[in-house]
Amino acid sequence: MKGFHMQHCAFTTVRKANRVLFRRYQEALTPTGISIVQLSILRALERHGPLPLVRLADDLAMERTSLYRTITPLVEACMIDLSKAESGRTKIAELTSEGQKTIERVMPYWAKAQEQILSEVGDGDWQAVHKMLSAIANLKC
Repeated sequence: MKGFHMQHCAFTTVRKANRVLFRRYQEALTPTGISIVQLSILRALERHGPLPLVRLADDLAMERTSLYRTITPLVEACMIDLSKAESGRTKIAELTSEGQKTIERVMPYWAKAQEQILSEVGDGDWQAVHKMLSAIANLKC
């Protein structure tokens, strides 16, 4: 057990960084009425096309109940269409034209936050951090 007190906890460090980044992006997006999590959902559907909700939750590393709660306002605002798969059990999420317009409207706010964060961190450092965080994100639970 000797020496453990000298190591920085990966969880605590990443959690603190996550909270700071979340606040920064959320604050930047406030004028748009879209949260950073909602934007992430819209952009995932833009990247992948229609997805079963289970796969969408996995792609975003979200709990399904959190995804359902967060996606509901997007469905109500006609940004995402939900339909049942042929089996009738699975729901499929699809980006609508309204959702695409929302992404286009919100991205300048996101880009401003992204640029500010990267200028503070430094592009070279960000590349290394991104590589490490991607490796962590790909660890098996």
